[in-house]
This record gives sequence, C-alpha cells and structure tokens, in this order.
Amino acid sequence: MKKINQYKSLLIILIITITGFCCTKKLDEQVYSEDTSGNFYQTANEVTAAYVLPYSYLQTHIYQVHFQDVEFVTDEACVPVLFGYIDQQGQWIRFHQHTWASPDPWILSEWQDLYQAIGYCNNFIDNIQNIDVSKMDLPVSKPQMIAETRMMRALHYYWALTEFGNIPVVEHVGVPNPTNSTPAEAFAFIEKEIKESIPDLSEKGDPNWYGHFTKSAAYALMAKLYLNAQSIMGTDHYKDCITYCDSIINSGKYSLDATWQDPFAVDNENSNENIFVVPFDATNAQSFNFIEQDIHENITAAKYGNDYGWRKISTQESFFDLFSKNDYRINQWIVGPQTYVDDNGDTQDIDDYEGNPMVITPSIGDLTNATDDEGVMNIKYEIENGLNYGSNGYVNMNNDMVVFRYADILDMKAECLMRLNSNSATQPAVDLVNQVRARSFAENDPEAKYTTASLTMNELLNERGREFAYEMFRREDLIRFGKFEDAWWDKPQDADKHHEIFPIPQTVLTGNPALKQNPGY
Repeated sequence: MKKINQYKSLLIILIITITGFCCTKKLDEQVYSEDTSGNFYQTANEVTAAYVLPYSYLQTHIYQVHFQDVEFVTDEACVPVLFGYIDQQGQWIRFHQHTWASPDPWILSEWQDLYQAIGYCNNFIDNIQNIDVSKMDLPVSKPQMIAETRMMRALHYYWALTEFGNIPVVEHVGVPNPTNSTPAEAFAFIEKEIKESIPDLSEKGDPNWYGHFTKSAAYALMAKLYLNAQSIMGTDHYKDCITYCDSIINSGKYSLDATWQDPFAVDNENSNENIFVVPFDATNAQSFNFIEQDIHENITAAKYGNDYGWRKISTQESFFDLFSKNDYRINQWIVGPQTYVDDNGDTQDIDDYEGNPMVITPSIGDLTNATDDEGVMNIKYEIENGLNYGSNGYVNMNNDMVVFRYADILDMKAECLMRLNSNSATQPAVDLVNQVRARSFAENDPEAKYTTASLTMNELLNERGREFAYEMFRREDLIRFGKFEDAWWDKPQDADKHHEIFPIPQTVLTGNPALKQNPGY
C-alpha cells in the first residue's frame, strides 16, 4: 500500500470527524443556532476540514456517479444486461441508446453531486472571508485555500455546464430559487474564476501540491474549457486553448511517462505525466472500485486473489476495433481465453458462470440479454493483488484517479492547430500526436507515426479514443467532432442534438419553479 501523504492525512481527519459526528449526534439534541459557522472556523483543524471537504467529496462521486454519467452515453462503455437483470431499472440501457428522460435517477444523482460540491465550496469561501487565521498553523495560506476552493467550484461548474447547459450559477450560500444562466454566462463565470484564482495557487513541487488544484491544473481546466467552447456556446477559443496548453508545455514541469500505462499504476503518485488526480487509498480514502465494477468475479479471484467483481461494464465492439494488434494500448482490454497459473505452475482455465472455459469476445449479441463471455473488460488502471472488501462495502483500489494529464495537453494543442488550419493537419500538430503515440508501438513500427496526410480529424478522434479510453473525455470529444448523434451498435441515429445536454432533473424543476427545462425534454 502506498505511503499516505499529508493531503490524504487531512482527508482522513475530515472523514473521521464527519463520521463520528453522524454516528454520535443525538436526534433530540437541542439546537442553539441554525448558523454555526461563527462557532466553527475557530481552530486550524476546523478550517482545514472545511477547506478539504470539496476534495474529499470529489472522492465520493467522481467514479461512483460522474464517470458513469459521461461514459455510458458514449460508444466507449456500456452495461449489458446479464441473466435478465436490468441494472438501475434500465437506466444504463437508456444512457447507451440516448433515450433518457428528466426523471432518470442517475441524472438526478449527477446534478445533486455537482451542486452539493459547489455548495461546499460556496460555504467555505463565504465563511472564511472574515476569519482571522494569522495565529493558526494551517497547511497552506488563506489566499491559496480560497483559490483552490474556487478552482474546485470551477471544475464542478464546468462539468455542470458541459452536461446540463443552461445551469444556475450561484456564488453564495442561501440564494433562493436561482434562475438558469445561459451557456455563455456560465462559461464567462468559469473563465473568470480560473483567471482570478491562478496567481494564488501553488505549483508542482510546492508543499502540499499533490492532489490539489495547482497552477498547471488550472491551466489544464482552462484549456479544456476553451477547447470545448465552440460546442458549448458556438464561439471558438482554439487560440486561447493553445496558450494555456503552452503554459504547461513550456513550464517543463511535466513530461510523458515511459509507457502508456504508467499514469494508471497502483503507485501513480510517482507519475511525471499526471497533472491533477483524485487521490484514493483502499483503506483510508475509498470509493474507487474500478476493478469491482469492470471485472468478472471469476477473473478477479483466480488472477488477482481479490474479492467480488460485478462484471458490469463492457465496451462495444466498434470501439475495441479502433485498437490494432501492434498497439500496446490494446492490452488494457480483457479479451480471448481466460486462464491463470495455479500453485503448481500449471495453466488452468477460468470458467464463466455456466461452468465453461471463459472466452471473452469483443462482440455483444444483445445489449438487453448478454452472456458473461460477451464484451471486453477494461484494466487500464493497474490491478493490485489481494484487495478485499473495505469498510464501505466495495473492493477499493489504491490507484489515484486521473483527471488531467500531460498527454491530453499535447493532443489538445494538436487538435486546435488542426482546427485553425481548416481541419487539416500541420507538421507541428502531427509531431505532438506522434510524441504521445510513439510509446504505444515498438520502435520503428510504421504504425507509430502519422503524417500530415494520414492525421485527419476523424483519425484524431479515433486516436483520442485509444489514448484516453475510460478517462471521461469521450462524450465531450464525440460532441466536439460532431459524432455524438451517430448511430452505433444498438443505438439509432439521434433525431436531433438535444441529447448533447442532459435534462434538468424533474424533481429539481419541481423544487425550483424559476428554472426552465432544457430544449427537447
């Protein structure tokens, strides 16, 4: 297990504090005040707990909800029905087929998680303003705490904007019945938040930088915002995206790791490539159960000695077919005959649920009635041996979950160069993409390098799929490249583009009559 750094220690303090409060508070306890903020921020531990709360809350929802809402609506991930069991009352089928509606529970969960995180940020920013912390032994300065919290708020508003479009933007606690902001207004707010926060942020190598929003992480979020500006509000910011990519590239603080899988290793806090991650620990910072959701339980038990696997998430065949056999990144998929080596050194078959030797096929015959041998499974994040159920009831992993990494910065800049060149590749764009791609092929393999002729926009989208599979970018990429509405396996062509944003959940509209539903719902 990795050594827990100071940031994780702060999260543990917070988790223990909250858990203890929830478990011991008496239901009939007398309430002396409804506003306890003045009684709270009195010690360094209390201020620190409020400061790290948005970070720790991100741990609870980025994989459990956000990942699923942005991945299952693409060609990259799907949840076939096994043995007649329809997970989440058919929600995952509706996601894949683009037939969701405003009452769907996982759309509501995403909205609630995003705005709860935003609420935690607003609460800290409001309450810390007038608190004298000069005599407190805090891990970072008060301006840095505020800047990081504003960045966490900007990240969640960015996700809300790209997923829901016409969102309410609220900066303070207690604003009643906020109205919808236009995408342009929300975009301008996020842009302003990032620009104003950057000067007070730390940078890689500073004390307590890991797992926090640094200047480079802010540059990455700004680049992502500018990259998607055209699809968000109809105005391109490709030159601005290049500017912020260059801020990271020219800093010299990040570089590509030696292999494509290094950023996802168990001990990926040592990666030179990862710019912003969500730290996880199987014991003390739980909820990243990638192995449990992805992998067949017979495989996890036989190959890794781990507890239960759900065999929930698969990938449709057309996406798997993007990977050539020479591409090392194809090794992130479990496919073909499944075997393990027993204690005697002999190779044994792993059986499927029917008791037959398991042979995983890329094809899935029927999304609504699949077998456990159909559909490849992803193991992009390195699987550690001997993981067991944690206190939260999941088989948790020690890998930190990647949000932004250097490879994406290089590929984003390449894309913008191409878009500014009438969607045609320039040699600098080709060089950037080849820089990332080269490590995924044997030396001198002719497949490793694109030319200005072979790197078309469609091929760039395919290459982004290969490099960033399961990194929560595919939905944005498909929308930006005009492919989100396309027909794919078990999904017909969308009639229009209204599915590019989710509906505002029906219960949210009921609770706030000032909000208006998104078009098409």
